[in-house]
Amino acid sequence: MASPFAPLARLVPGLALVTLLTAAAWLLARLPGFALLGVLALALLLGVAARALLGAAPAVAPGARFSAKRLLRLGVVLLGARLQLDLLAAAGPTALWLAGAVVVAGVVGMELLGRWFGVRPGLRRMLAVGTAVCGASAIAAAAPVARADDDEAAMAVALVSLLGAAGVVAFALLAEPLGLAVHTYALLAGSTLHEVGHVLAAGAALGPEALDLATLVKLVRVALLAPVLLLVGAFVRGSARRERRAGDGADEAVVPGAPGLRAGAPAVPAPLPGFVIGFLLLGAARAAGALPGAWVEPLSSGSLLLTAAAMAGIGLGVDPAGLRRAGGRAFLLALAGFGASLVVAAVVLLVAR
Repeated sequence: MASPFAPLARLVPGLALVTLLTAAAWLLARLPGFALLGVLALALLLGVAARALLGAAPAVAPGARFSAKRLLRLGVVLLGARLQLDLLAAAGPTALWLAGAVVVAGVVGMELLGRWFGVRPGLRRMLAVGTAVCGASAIAAAAPVARADDDEAAMAVALVSLLGAAGVVAFALLAEPLGLAVHTYALLAGSTLHEVGHVLAAGAALGPEALDLATLVKLVRVALLAPVLLLVGAFVRGSARRERRAGDGADEAVVPGAPGLRAGAPAVPAPLPGFVIGFLLLGAARAAGALPGAWVEPLSSGSLLLTAAAMAGIGLGVDPAGLRRAGGRAFLLALAGFGASLVVAAVVLLVAR
């Protein structure tokens, strides 16, 4: 008779490797240079490297999939502890308009531009969310909503992390030649750079005042993650409806138990998945004062740790050939999205003045 612990035992090799890769990413992120990439991108890249060395190891696959799916959702829920919903009121109209304009224009614009470039739906939506909101964390949260596969999530994390790191260097080097005031520099950095770590690094380059303001604007963008997930879900549902209408005249098999859905037709996702509800509830609890202040830092660190483990698991599930298939179009879309964010931010600042 099979042991009741057999399913758990199947997870052990993969979870052990994920733990090792996550610890390595955590240590590397403390080193100069590597810190610009951040723990999440490093965990992903280490996972991809391990997959390239080990191949599709059957013993590792169950634990890697568990990390990529289950740990990811728990990490997103705990990410709600970082939400400061009261910042939406305290940040002031300029910061609010700036963050909102960049996020909305980024997500909608990259969706439309990605269609024109011919970038596949899951990848373009991952790039849009990662560019507009908060890099790898947003990609991790949006992947299930956007129905993106592991290859698409990995490609998006790699692209936005590398572009964000390059953006930190560009901001620091160009601030003085361009004559940017500290206030303007901080608003631009906080509204356009991808990761929270990128914004912290860029803001610190011009001192404490730039660091505080850039961080504030960035956290307002983070607070907009939940409505962005709703927007991404609307894109997916719209695509699913268009595909069903396009196939109305075709002779296709109907999915048993699901009237109106044909075999092979994408299912329409729920407007708000359970893990996003958990994310919102935890953020609301913090805003209402129901979450003790002493819990915020441990929960935020737990979110980062679990999401890093999920990134390592995603990396282990990525076929290296899939990364090569991203091609120049995905890179151009990511670059265009970053450039468009800068343009939108500059326009909003000019209008505000």
